[in-house]
Amino acid sequence: DPKRIGVAGHSLGGQMAMWLGALDTRVSAVVSSGWLTRMNHIAQGHCQCWRVHGLDPLVDFHHIYSLIAPRPLLCQIGELEPEWGFNQRIARGEMAKIQQAYKRFGAGNSATLHVHPGGHVVEAESLIRFFDTCFKGEAPGQGIEDSGMTDVQPQN
Repeated sequence: DPKRIGVAGHSLGGQMAMWLGALDTRVSAVVSSGWLTRMNHIAQGHCQCWRVHGLDPLVDFHHIYSLIAPRPLLCQIGELEPEWGFNQRIARGEMAKIQQAYKRFGAGNSATLHVHPGGHVVEAESLIRFFDTCFKGEAPGQGIEDSGMTDVQPQN
């Protein structure tokens, strides 16, 4: 069904999901697990295989994720991610920026961050629930979800 195309990826696959969702409007829902961070953060101590040379002085990942708007987006980050990795502190701040872009499209609840209790892994339950919801035509997100599945609305 061309109206129900979803993409999901983890780590570098999460980056690929971000790019595919941003660049191909046929994708109707995106899950990016273990990739929501800032370019200057991931440039320290990680391989440079993610880098598009010359892009990072101009934009950051939240700008690319914002190109997915107003289509549904779920990002996942584990509570056990180390500070030097894809940590929830940075992910929360970047999701707030993405949600501002989504609000401009009238889709403020369509971009969601799920912070799960694991580490650098995909959390299958929220991924499946997200795609189920999106492909049934329901509103997909509620802002930021913590591992206790408590919804926290984005800050204005």
